[in-house]
Amino acid sequence: MKFFSIITICKNNFGELKSTFESLNDQLYQDFEWIVIDGNSTDGTKDWLAKNLNAKWISEPDNGIYDAMNKGIHIAEGQFLIFMNSGDRFASETVLEKSQKLITGFDLPVFCYGDSIDVAEDGAEFYRKAKDVKKNKIGMITQHQAMFFNRLKISHLEYDLNFPLSGDYALISKVLKNTGRQDILKLEFPVCKFNMGGINESKRFNAIKEDFRIRKNIMGISIFMNLTLYVLHYLHGKIKRARPGTRFIRHKNLN
Repeated sequence: MKFFSIITICKNNFGELKSTFESLNDQLYQDFEWIVIDGNSTDGTKDWLAKNLNAKWISEPDNGIYDAMNKGIHIAEGQFLIFMNSGDRFASETVLEKSQKLITGFDLPVFCYGDSIDVAEDGAEFYRKAKDVKKNKIGMITQHQAMFFNRLKISHLEYDLNFPLSGDYALISKVLKNTGRQDILKLEFPVCKFNMGGINESKRFNAIKEDFRIRKNIMGISIFMNLTLYVLHYLHGKIKRARPGTRFIRHKNLN
């Protein structure tokens, strides 16, 4: 059994897929399997995957990004899962090596997460420090690509398709609800380089509605707190839409 399963979803994004592949190939620690779930691309992705003996892959239509990720989970055989979508990369060539040593030394946590480097549309990079897990009720504690899930210790590890925009937030909220702090490992270094501008950003106000349902149905927080967070996120979304640079105001500029 491999230590890591790296799951990548893609559709007609061949150039970005190769960028992710190069990042995986550069890792000093190579005890992982790469699983690619392709949404029936027509841009040469399937031909390239057929020649890449290092990938376990499927190419077929799906019902959205989280349906594709579930397919990856179902065929994964590694102990720890990490999701790196096409175009996303590891922050350095030592990420898996350092993560594996710390995870093993921690006696195999249920959940592990670290910092991220957020990449703006113009290529500028910003260091995003991961938050403490107790702040999950406010929002995602780090980027999805900076999280490791222990496949062998999490029962029913699957994304809820009722949250097509915030399925990652729903999953992590369920995991944290059922996991004690003693089984959570926080890494003090960046795990991924994450490309900003995805569907959760472009449809942010619909995502905020899903987040409201997640806080209500999964976290069970009070209606007053939930409404307060909804309004704050809505206003924040309006500000970010008008001034995109405010997305990085609390992050360290690496340029």
